[in-house]
Amino acid sequence: MGKIQLVGIEVMARIGLLEEEQYAPQDLLVSLDLSYDFGNIKESDEITEGIDYRDLISQIRDFSTSYDGKTLEKFAHLLATRIKETFPVDKVRLSVDKPRYTKKLGLKEIRVEVER
Repeated sequence: MGKIQLVGIEVMARIGLLEEEQYAPQDLLVSLDLSYDFGNIKESDEITEGIDYRDLISQIRDFSTSYDGKTLEKFAHLLATRIKETFPVDKVRLSVDKPRYTKKLGLKEIRVEVER
């Protein structure tokens, strides 16, 4: 068993409760901890035996650009579920940061985290 961490994947999504957020995509940062069996790839050293980070990042960006919703909670839940269904992982821990409104609300971070 092993873990892959990808931190701060920059994506664009239409997400939010405010009218201005629903019409203009905004930056989000997606971070992942993926647990899966490294058994095959550690022996073969072939990416076909593991998870290609490029494919994973591409799928996260595709999901994000097609997303149209209101809450980070739903976005995170649906994305984590999709990753778990698409890639050979045992566990997904996913966090989503929404930097756009932090200063306006007097916060350092706005983050939602889910685990599947």
